[in-house]
Amino acid sequence: MRLSRSQIRRAGLGATAIALAVLWVASGITRSVAFPPTALAAALVRETPGGVATFFIELLGHWALRLAGVGALLAATVLGSEALRVTAAARSLRPGRAAALLVVAAGAAAATDPAGEVQPGPMAAALAAAAIAYAFGAKAVAAGFVEGHAVVDGDEFVDETALDPAPIDLGRRRVLKLGMGSAVAAALSGGVIGWIVRRAGGPDRDVAIAPAASPATLPARGSFPDISGLSPEITSAADHYVVDVNLVKPSVEADTWSLSVGGKVGVPLELSFEELQERYQIVEQYSVLSCISNEVGGPLVGHSLWRGVRLADVLDTAQVPGDAVDVVFRAADGYTDSITLETARDPSVLLAVAQNGEPLTRDHGFPCRVRVPALYGMKNVKWLESIEVVDSDYKGYWMKRGWSDVAIVRTQSRIDVAGEGRRATAGAGTWIAGVAWAGDRGISRVEVSTDGGDSWAEARLREPIEDELSWRQWAYRWTPEATGKATVVCRAVDGDGEVQTSRLASPHPAGATGHHSVDVDVS
Repeated sequence: MRLSRSQIRRAGLGATAIALAVLWVASGITRSVAFPPTALAAALVRETPGGVATFFIELLGHWALRLAGVGALLAATVLGSEALRVTAAARSLRPGRAAALLVVAAGAAAATDPAGEVQPGPMAAALAAAAIAYAFGAKAVAAGFVEGHAVVDGDEFVDETALDPAPIDLGRRRVLKLGMGSAVAAALSGGVIGWIVRRAGGPDRDVAIAPAASPATLPARGSFPDISGLSPEITSAADHYVVDVNLVKPSVEADTWSLSVGGKVGVPLELSFEELQERYQIVEQYSVLSCISNEVGGPLVGHSLWRGVRLADVLDTAQVPGDAVDVVFRAADGYTDSITLETARDPSVLLAVAQNGEPLTRDHGFPCRVRVPALYGMKNVKWLESIEVVDSDYKGYWMKRGWSDVAIVRTQSRIDVAGEGRRATAGAGTWIAGVAWAGDRGISRVEVSTDGGDSWAEARLREPIEDELSWRQWAYRWTPEATGKATVVCRAVDGDGEVQTSRLASPHPAGATGHHSVDVDVS
């Protein structure tokens, strides 16, 4: 009997799932192999016009990238399915021909990988393995459709009854079932193995981190109320927000990593992970890291202890001339951004190798990232691999899409706690509390309104860990007088005396502004 178009497509789907699983595992093992669907999707994302990219980020948030990845995977699956159908003859499959076409398409997609790490040899080997898996999978799945009705003669499915009127061979049926089951199992197990390789494998973070010359310590401070739900002073790496432009994050090994420093310099540098820490003084500092995409009152902000070397020290060794303009950072994923030379020489700007006393995680840029407390996270480049000093204003990834080149962190405050689950009782005291930050300007005061901004009262501030760079916890004891709905608002004053603006602005292109407010039901 002949296979229907639907059966051929389904056989193609199964075969594609197996082939993609092979490529997924290979790309998780080595950076020399790209996963074609995500490589192409990442390239398209990075070529998306700024206005379009901003629209989808504001509409979908983190899901913008995730949906792009899912869409690319679905497109690859459909392509693999249709390739088998298009190449099939009247009475036979030609999985070899379909696999050849798909290898060409996958190779072209892999070549677009923005990270630029793909190597022809390993990529060709991975594609060959995927092609073999595709051909095997197509035959195995198709065999299940013709079980009991046809026998497989090469790639051709021939009507069994025309050859032999004998009863159906149950042993052969079991073999065919086993073939189809094996194909499905291979696809599923390959995907699971690939996930494990990526999540559990990752880079080897068992690396030596040099101690700081003057370790940061928590200062002696007065008491502060213990309020359930208030953000902790120090954000763990696991709880710290993660935002980047990648569908698959780079996995960079410290033992093969090096940092190059070039461009407008007197002495070009090439520093290994060990040399970076041996040649320069190691410093520690607590500081806030905030995403430019953070909404007013949003969670895309954290406060950690960062350890590394001062960028200014590295630039001094490279003999950067005073007339240089920008310092450009390039990452392992192809991402680029820059800061001014003046900012780069600020002693608070670090090339960080540790967060909260531990090597950076893969998500946070292992083995080395930039930390610029005054500027939004997009300037704090992760997976740093090279620094170039230039004599012009360099436009990085998001600057080319219309976002702020200055990217100075706005003064912000957030309400974490307002009563018990946004409920309070008239005549009974309750807490309103949260955190406030202002880049490298510090926080001098936080004020709270319980009547929608008509009147303000000063909140209690906890002493900061690091004067200008840390966020500050704040708390206000509130005893509502009347029942009903109360609108609670907060605002901060930075270390320069500037009051947080009430003017509402979306995060893009220069950071959100406005006062955070929540409603509390008073009974």
